[in-house]
Amino acid sequence: MRKMLAVGFLALAPAVWAADVTGKWVGDMALNGGAAMSACVHLKQDGATLAGTEGPSEENQFPIKRGRIEGEEVTIEAQPGPAVLRMTMKLADGKLTGEVFEDDRKIGTVSLRRANP
Repeated sequence: MRKMLAVGFLALAPAVWAADVTGKWVGDMALNGGAAMSACVHLKQDGATLAGTEGPSEENQFPIKRGRIEGEEVTIEAQPGPAVLRMTMKLADGKLTGEVFEDDRKIGTVSLRRANP
């Protein structure tokens, strides 16, 4: 019985000790055409659900309409205009890095770091 409890606890351990990405993240987006722009993301994590805002600067933010974290995979979506902007990122070494999509078309990459660790 004790072995079963220990195995059950170890199976749940990744969910219990999952990273918390709550906070301000800043960095850059590199667009496919060669242009680069800054990125500023505010995240609030509640279990696997992410809320907050994203945008090119602190002053220009858009609400995150859908956000999830599964293990080290982070996905957030906002709609700053007629198109949906989605970032799919992986948390590694204290950074969020990944790809940026506009209406499911890849438009570039993103690299963010926590503003205030």
